[in-house]
Amino acid sequence: MISSELNHYQPHFRRGPASLVLDFFSNVWLGIFWAGLLFLYCSLGSAFPVVRQLPWLEMTEFEWFHWWPFNVLILHFCLTLIVVTVRRIPLRWVNAGVWTIHTGILVLCAGSYYYFTTKVEGDAPVFRRQIRIEVPGVPHVVTLPALPGNEAAVPAGDRGWKFRIQDTNAEWPILSDEHKGEKAFAVNVMVTPPAGEPFIRQLLAGFPQYTEDILPGKGRAIKNLDRKLVDEALRLSLDYEPTKYFHVMDTWALFIRGEGETEWKERPIHGMPRYHHYVGSRDQVFHEPNEPLPLRALDLPVEPGSGEDALSGTPVRVTGYLRYAHLEKRWREGGDRLFPVLGLSVLSEPSPPQSHELVAFDSQRNHAADGNVEFIWLSERAQADALPEDSRARLTVSVPDTNVNLDLPITQDLINAPPRPIEGTPFSFRLLNLHDRLVLADQDRPVSIAVVEIQSPEKSFRRWVSDQPERTRDLPVDGDPHGGGFQPPDSRLHMTYQPQTSPLIFAAYPGGLHFVFNGPNGRAITKDLKVGETVQVVPRLALRVDSLFTNAVAQVKPYIVPRERQQPKAGEHFAMIRLEVGRAGESQTEWLAFQPYVFPSEDYAYSGRFSFAPERIRLPGGRRVEVAFSRQRRELPAPIALEDFALDTHVGGYTGSVSTIRNYVSQLRFQDGGRWTDPRPISVNNPTEFGGYWYFQSTWDKPPQENPAGGLNFTGLGVGNRNGVYVQLAGCCLSVAGMIFAFYVKPMIRRRRAEQSRSRIGRSSWPEIGIQESASLEVSSAT
Repeated sequence: MISSELNHYQPHFRRGPASLVLDFFSNVWLGIFWAGLLFLYCSLGSAFPVVRQLPWLEMTEFEWFHWWPFNVLILHFCLTLIVVTVRRIPLRWVNAGVWTIHTGILVLCAGSYYYFTTKVEGDAPVFRRQIRIEVPGVPHVVTLPALPGNEAAVPAGDRGWKFRIQDTNAEWPILSDEHKGEKAFAVNVMVTPPAGEPFIRQLLAGFPQYTEDILPGKGRAIKNLDRKLVDEALRLSLDYEPTKYFHVMDTWALFIRGEGETEWKERPIHGMPRYHHYVGSRDQVFHEPNEPLPLRALDLPVEPGSGEDALSGTPVRVTGYLRYAHLEKRWREGGDRLFPVLGLSVLSEPSPPQSHELVAFDSQRNHAADGNVEFIWLSERAQADALPEDSRARLTVSVPDTNVNLDLPITQDLINAPPRPIEGTPFSFRLLNLHDRLVLADQDRPVSIAVVEIQSPEKSFRRWVSDQPERTRDLPVDGDPHGGGFQPPDSRLHMTYQPQTSPLIFAAYPGGLHFVFNGPNGRAITKDLKVGETVQVVPRLALRVDSLFTNAVAQVKPYIVPRERQQPKAGEHFAMIRLEVGRAGESQTEWLAFQPYVFPSEDYAYSGRFSFAPERIRLPGGRRVEVAFSRQRRELPAPIALEDFALDTHVGGYTGSVSTIRNYVSQLRFQDGGRWTDPRPISVNNPTEFGGYWYFQSTWDKPPQENPAGGLNFTGLGVGNRNGVYVQLAGCCLSVAGMIFAFYVKPMIRRRRAEQSRSRIGRSSWPEIGIQESASLEVSSAT
């Protein structure tokens, strides 16, 4: 009773702010709340990526787990865990498991924070070899990546040398006794000297003693010239092609260099979107009408990086971004000159429609479908009646005074045949040559000409017979067609020439379009068409006129690819940005396509696998600057060279199918102290470490199916650091150790104490005391 009264009149102490904060973070349910929020946050970032890809977020998974809300949640969770552990779990031996678990979680959080704040990951291609070219009399050495198709010209004298890499062979067998049975990487270089016949020089990586020349059509030089090399003063050798940089994943950068410069200067682009299109006007792009295209403004300044570049002092901004697009040329009406262009679709069941674009005045683009469709321009509708009724080339000859008329199909054996007399007349002729679809400066359509040599009773002359009769002219045998001297055709002899034509002809004229189909038995179809109309040629084959422009003007803009036609794993490879260079009123805009890597030159754009397409911008004053859109890059700790590349295949070797490959292994060398290290093997699941970075196999140069010995000219390396991994591992080990203690060791301790307590009770002479002691031990054990 007295004790109760004293407690009732105990003075009330006000708790300070620190105590209130500690009480707040001492709540176990608060820790559970933070853990629940963390689980929800992680689920939204990983299981529902559409959330972090919203236009107002535009985050990658790495950025999502490095964002400040995630860091705040981790901080609050750790703070609550610390306070709860210190204030609510007594530091006793029996509670060592809980303390160890909580310590391990805190260490894991610290290691993860260190890991993600310093994480760098990227990739880099490492090419196998380069060719060093030393031409006699030329003081500098020319280098060329050893990739098929690469070419180099070295000036020397009047003509100079030309070099072209014909092919490479990753498994060239060595037949020499000393190294017989070994295989080497072989490079064949076609050499065209200033004088003399071309030859092929074969180079073997690691075996310069076996360098030899091959004479095309004759075999090895040793058998024809009694020496291995055609020109021993010309030195070609293989050397490593070191890689010095790697490009960082999920980053953007603009690369700039002035005209004549070889090194790129980098400007990082911060805050750029990634998953959605950003255009200020629909007129800036081509897109499908049924595809939604919300207008979103973008205006990001691209500030210079470290040091100056060719655009220093000139404002540079990104004013548009396309996630998946490519540049496309389309035509519209409105030009100030005659330039007919026809849009056509070939409808052939069951194949999908094929679209074609035909340009009447371009001899390379005025036909389609393997030459079976042709597009021409007529000055007036009346000329459509004179369209050929036979697709074969024909020459007609007539002599009015004798009523002689010849209609000759032109075959190959008729060209340069002996002179052919025209029976019943004093004339003879022979066909010398054909010149079809010539584009002349003063003509609105191409001209085709047959050159015919004619023998008349008085003289010999040449007639240039045109498919446009008004342009047919005669020229003396010794006359120069480029220097004039043409005369009107001799009226005693008439000739016309019809060049070979396509069986399907679209002939446009002012205000209309005419179509003819010349079948195997002559004219099959002739009719006028309108845009949008379809004509059935034969069963299951039809042609549709999609568009017709008379004064066409080309428009080149990005075309946004619809989602259903996009490659699902393309990533940023088809991204584009709209770059604005210069101040208001004098700015230039260019759409730049994304390039995964920025190379020094187009020599590294290998077989379409790597692109090299920088845009050139002309600044006020005439100065030109090259710009390229890519990822940020970092310098490697040391240059890397590829010593060898090997495939680990199933029984039977590589057959052109990926399923026959078990693994691929790259042998890498690192430059350390000016010298190359010994080769280090890396494979898909076997990385190696050097200079603070880990290197692993990411891609490879797959040999083509038609040539299993080809390919393997480069290897793709993944590059990344692993800071804090061992701290994370230590945290996991601590937590596991604490769990083992809490779930296995602690119950054993409690059972042992209980057994000791029951043993003491059994030996006690006073049961009452034993009962009290047992109760005390049980309470202590429970605590």
